[in-house]
Amino acid sequence: MEKKHINDVQPSTTDEHLRLLLEDKNIIDPKFTSATPNDLPDWYDQELFKKAQNYYKRNLLSMLLSNFVGLLAIIVVPETLRVFQHKKKDSMPCITFSRYVQTLLHMYKLHTCDPNDPNSDWYKTINVIRQKHKISSKNAMNARVGGIYQRDVAITQFAFIGYVLIAPTSIGLRNEPEEEEALNHLWRVIGHMIEIPNRLNLCRKTAAETRELCQKLANVLAKYLSEAPYEFYHIVSAILDGLWYFDLTLDKDALLAFTYRLHGIKYKKSLDWYSQINIKYRDLIFYLCLIPYIGTIVKMFFNYQILLALWLVKKWSLLAWYSLGKENCRIILYSKYYCK
Repeated sequence: MEKKHINDVQPSTTDEHLRLLLEDKNIIDPKFTSATPNDLPDWYDQELFKKAQNYYKRNLLSMLLSNFVGLLAIIVVPETLRVFQHKKKDSMPCITFSRYVQTLLHMYKLHTCDPNDPNSDWYKTINVIRQKHKISSKNAMNARVGGIYQRDVAITQFAFIGYVLIAPTSIGLRNEPEEEEALNHLWRVIGHMIEIPNRLNLCRKTAAETRELCQKLANVLAKYLSEAPYEFYHIVSAILDGLWYFDLTLDKDALLAFTYRLHGIKYKKSLDWYSQINIKYRDLIFYLCLIPYIGTIVKMFFNYQILLALWLVKKWSLLAWYSLGKENCRIILYSKYYCK
């Protein structure tokens, strides 16, 4: 039977799509299958995909921070929070350090490695993501808190493309239409490859439609954030405690205030003097990124700084080793278990 194109199976309107993302009750398939180039969809466009990767490389600072902030924001979704809550031991700084540094490194791989090369780290990362989703879902089901829904994985796409489309200038980006279309295509392909059903895939036919859907999803997240329970702040605090060893400038309240601001709501806690300086520091950097010529220099400086930080945290995480113990915070991106 001929497969239907993704455009033919997605809901016809963004309202219907949002409803599907909020109400679908299908659990992810527990069976693991290894991804190969044969799994790339028929609508995969190599040129468009590469254009999106080049965009990511030019805007590494903005992309990395928006991805990270997005990952924090989606934790507040009740079903996602439920899965996080049952993994209480995973809130130790050494575990959150290793887990989220590996997540950032995997995101870098997805945006820089070649999906046309079957031996590329791109496929290793796709397989790690597939396997971890299935293991987390299985563990949650065994703990009787319920598995991971397919829609939970689709909503996670918001973390990586949402703010880029709905609040670009807030994170130092001025996007051209073709760049947004390319990024939309990249995450549409990645969504397909990590086994998000086409009907749920957050990325729609055009970047404009995806932006509209992301804005509606951001409004839902804003409601969740404004009513966030204690458990959300506890989990986010544990994650930031671990990631502080990767970025010493991270400040919990400043980052949460920034996240809330992206959703158009006010962070309830008053910021102390350091948090206020911290958020103004990031605002200044993103403002400079928007200025012609100056922005190019600022981006280049921070992009190289981030590349160095990613290399150091993978090879020589000296501060984490000293504080948390070398064996407790090892960074292992690919093991035979995950990449078979």
